[in-house]
Amino acid sequence: MTTTTFLQLLVFGLVWGGLYALIASGLNIVFGVMKILNIAHGELLMIGAYISFWMFTLWHVSPLVSVPIAAVAMGLLGIAIQKALVEPIGERIRSVAGFENATLIVFFGVLLILQNLATQLWTADYRVTSYLTAPVNLGFDLSVAANRLVVLACAIVLTILMFLFLRYTFAGKAIRAVSQDRDTARLMGIDAKNIGLLGFGLAAAIAGAAGALASMIYVITPTIGLLFTIKAFTVMVIGGLGNQVGIFLAGLALGVLESFASYAIGAEFKDATGYILLIGFILWRARTSAAFAGEIK
Repeated sequence: MTTTTFLQLLVFGLVWGGLYALIASGLNIVFGVMKILNIAHGELLMIGAYISFWMFTLWHVSPLVSVPIAAVAMGLLGIAIQKALVEPIGERIRSVAGFENATLIVFFGVLLILQNLATQLWTADYRVTSYLTAPVNLGFDLSVAANRLVVLACAIVLTILMFLFLRYTFAGKAIRAVSQDRDTARLMGIDAKNIGLLGFGLAAAIAGAAGALASMIYVITPTIGLLFTIKAFTVMVIGGLGNQVGIFLAGLALGVLESFASYAIGAEFKDATGYILLIGFILWRARTSAAFAGEIK
């Protein structure tokens, strides 16, 4: 492997890793605040990607301009889903386990509905947004398409902005408080219901923005959502629930690992790399937890 090849694989991995980290950070908010594993999170990304594609194709709107538009649109859709589906379940099912099971089934239905709706509206044809495809010379005989560098920069900026929001704003601190201890947060005067609505809307907005970015470097089909949901779940588990810095680093690590794996063992096995990493990490955590429990006894 030459130095140029190594650097190119590294840059490609960082691009995808930044996108994975951005998506996972939104999924982490929903799971942390509301204890919901939103398996339809990737479908919101998919719709965001279609919004960007059609705005560019029909009206020549830059995907960079469509990023905030897709974010707002998906944020509103997320709030509507929360109000229409999640809140009624929470009012009728009080146990945590029952709520988690019910919402998992509901969001599986949302996944299927959004996938089939997208197929009916836009067919299953592959769509590609050809934007900023000219190569940029980075030195060392390394050339990377400008759109990849833009995606990486935007993903990093959005992740940092969300980190600052959660860390330093009152609403962000309230979201973190509810995710850590909902009952204590209520005793402190925080409206957990409204914070849940805010958290779900924010997570959906992040997915929409990520979809608009992904449309510049990935083919768009109605079924791409589930793949990105699995990537986000992998990053969330490895990075640690509630750990925004850990999720960001885990996202970059997964992207780089997949990039080098696709070069070493073939692009068709790239996605399998993430699954193997997730399974191995879960087995390792289970073994270390068991060993730790044995030492305590």
